[in-house]
Amino acid sequence: MFELWLTLRLLKEGREKFFNPVSWLALTGMCLGVAVLIVVMSVISGFQSTLENAVTDVTGHILVIRRGEPLENLDLLMPRLKKVAPDITAATPFVHVEGMIAHKGKVAGIVVQGLDPLTSEKTLNLKNRLIEGTYNLGTGSEEVPPIIVGRGLKEKMGISLHDVISIVLPKNSPTTKATGFTPQVKKFTVVGVIDLGMYEFDSRFLLTSASSAQKLAGIGPFYTGLRLKLREAVKAPQASLNLSTELGMSYLVRDWMEAHHNLFEAIKLEKVVIFLVLLFMTIAACFNVSSTLFISVLRRTHDIATLKSFGATKFHILRFFTFQGLFLGVLGSIGGLILGLFLCLIIAKTNLIYVPAEIYHISRLPVEIRWGDMGLIILASFLLCFFSTLAPAIKGARMSPVEGLRYD
Repeated sequence: MFELWLTLRLLKEGREKFFNPVSWLALTGMCLGVAVLIVVMSVISGFQSTLENAVTDVTGHILVIRRGEPLENLDLLMPRLKKVAPDITAATPFVHVEGMIAHKGKVAGIVVQGLDPLTSEKTLNLKNRLIEGTYNLGTGSEEVPPIIVGRGLKEKMGISLHDVISIVLPKNSPTTKATGFTPQVKKFTVVGVIDLGMYEFDSRFLLTSASSAQKLAGIGPFYTGLRLKLREAVKAPQASLNLSTELGMSYLVRDWMEAHHNLFEAIKLEKVVIFLVLLFMTIAACFNVSSTLFISVLRRTHDIATLKSFGATKFHILRFFTFQGLFLGVLGSIGGLILGLFLCLIIAKTNLIYVPAEIYHISRLPVEIRWGDMGLIILASFLLCFFSTLAPAIKGARMSPVEGLRYD
């Protein structure tokens, strides 16, 4: 194509080279705008995926609880659930106990999750989150049962491996009329530390066997509820609706998205808003591209007049200057993509940016590169650059040959 060949030649030759200091500033602006967009979108995507994985790893895809009563007759309940939701691949019962932990003179509110050692590994992804010690929930027959603590709780309470901690539960007692309850204390041995992915979980959760939790709560061979795993996490809302319809009002059924609906919706909205705000950096860079082309048009009046005198039409001149601007935009987008990916790699491999876990639910800045987001950023940058070239290109196309040759 003649216009493309001419563009590439005049970028490096001619009386006025296109790559001058002003052009390099415009190119740098494009690179920085695209790079910032890529880094921010990757961090938000990583933050979203980290929270999603933390929720599904710890709570499963669907939670089933019987209202006001403990869960029993699991052998009869499971066929009903699989009939309505055939995507169920695994299920595990659990015991939920709320109490307090006392250790080294410190007291804090905690949640003890009693899990079945066999079925929980198929349903939840807890074993892979262990960072210290061993993943041993025990059998419940131990005199001092093993327990696994969250990383945040370990740091807050000063707990070390093999420490013996005390779990305190209030129990109703008719003999204590003043307080209405008596404390029940049970000791556990810390055998592991786990990173549950969210500060809210890490600072409160402890894991042990379902049998140990049942003895701690004094509820006998009953369970608080059932956690389900599906083949695909995205199908959880529909499966949850079907199960809720089948089980009726006597059961509470919640999927992992519904349990943290406000949080995930806020992340999605913030991602769109931040993308639009940061896109203005690229728009500002495109104004630099436009001003660069205007300068190029004014400096190339002789070249435009010469081309038109040899038969070049307005459309040829329009495409010539448009290709110049697009070439600059493509270089800026590619450079920004490389710079953005490099910065994402640095953030992922290091911990340079401090993140307060008690506010953002995570202890480090996560990064996830989604190529759909990368494509959207590059496409938006390319289109903005294209529209920014139209005004100077039209200016050059409308220039009269006489005007360019008058003072030559």
